[in-house]
Amino acid sequence: MAGYTVLASRYAHSILSLAKEKGLLEEVQADLSGIKKAFDESPELRSFLKSPVINVHTKKAAIEKAFGGKISKLTLLFLEKLCDARREMYIGEIADAYNDSYKSFKGVVTAKVVTAAPMNDKIRAEVTKIIKNNKEFINATSIEIEERIDKNLIGGIIINVGDKQVDASFSRKINEFKMAFSQNFYVKEF
Repeated sequence: MAGYTVLASRYAHSILSLAKEKGLLEEVQADLSGIKKAFDESPELRSFLKSPVINVHTKKAAIEKAFGGKISKLTLLFLEKLCDARREMYIGEIADAYNDSYKSFKGVVTAKVVTAAPMNDKIRAEVTKIIKNNKEFINATSIEIEERIDKNLIGGIIINVGDKQVDASFSRKINEFKMAFSQNFYVKEF
């Protein structure tokens, strides 16, 4: 897990364990995804939750009003507990950490792929094959591909899965050539 704090990871693991115990994994996943989306899209919500001036009771009442009836009781109680612990400002990170833990539990591998142009089905299939052939991901139940286009690559592809990276981009190769040519191996002999 990367990209979030230990605090977010611990809260995510605790809600994941509780959701497993109660049989609400999918509901909590959907709830936290929706809350994360609202958190990311609303600067007012972020400011409200991050404000140390607004008291806990006001935040809990606002959360109840905004999300009550739309999310599971377990998720709502979790959000209230975050408010009680003054950790509500971390809900975005906690949702990300939960999502990663949930995917890991379900055997879903996420590959972040960067290309210079949009990928076609043939390239997606090849990326999936490369990942499935890696012994570390052989037990994956499914593979998600998150695509991003970066015109600076010129061509080629960069694949990130967890802490592994395959960089087969032309820009990397050009930089390697630049480095090789910048070194002067010529020794002038008299």
